[in-house]
Amino acid sequence: MINTIDIHQKRLRFLAIVDEIRVALGYALRQEEPTPGDELAMEMSYGGFEFAVVHSLRHGPDRLLIECRFGPLPQGREQAIMLRLLNMNCALAEMDDCRFCLDSESDDLIYTLVQNIDGNDGHGVLSKMTETVWHGRRWLETRFMQQESGKSDAALNPVVLA
Repeated sequence: MINTIDIHQKRLRFLAIVDEIRVALGYALRQEEPTPGDELAMEMSYGGFEFAVVHSLRHGPDRLLIECRFGPLPQGREQAIMLRLLNMNCALAEMDDCRFCLDSESDDLIYTLVQNIDGNDGHGVLSKMTETVWHGRRWLETRFMQQESGKSDAALNPVVLA
C-alpha cells in the first residue's frame, strides 16, 4: 500500500517527467501548478499523432500511461482488423505492457503503454512516444495486415508491430 507521502512524491516525479519532455521538445515550462486531483494528463501532438501522458493517483500512482490515437478503423474491414488487434494484444501485453483499445465515442484506435515512474525520465518516455509514432505510421500504412496474393487479410507477425 502506498502512503500519502509516497503518492505526493509520485505526482511530483510525474510532473518532473512532463517538464523534461517539454524542455526536450522546446516548449515553455509550466507557469503554474496543476489543479490537484486523481488524474492528471499532458496532452500534445507529436510526430503527427495525438498523445496523452496520464498519471492516476487512484489507479496507479507508481505508473504513467502513454496513450496515442492512431485514428479510425477503415470502413469495411473492421472485423478482420479488430480480430487482428485482439490477437496482437496478447503478445504485446506480455512483452511491454501495451495494448490496443477502441475509443467508444470516436471509434479511434488507441495504443496504450504503461511505464513505471521510478527510474524513468522525460527522455525515456519521449523515446517510447517516438517508438509509438513509428508504430502509428505502420498502422496507417498497413492496418497491421499483410497483403499477400490470395490472402487480403493475412496478419503480420503479432510479436513485431513493424
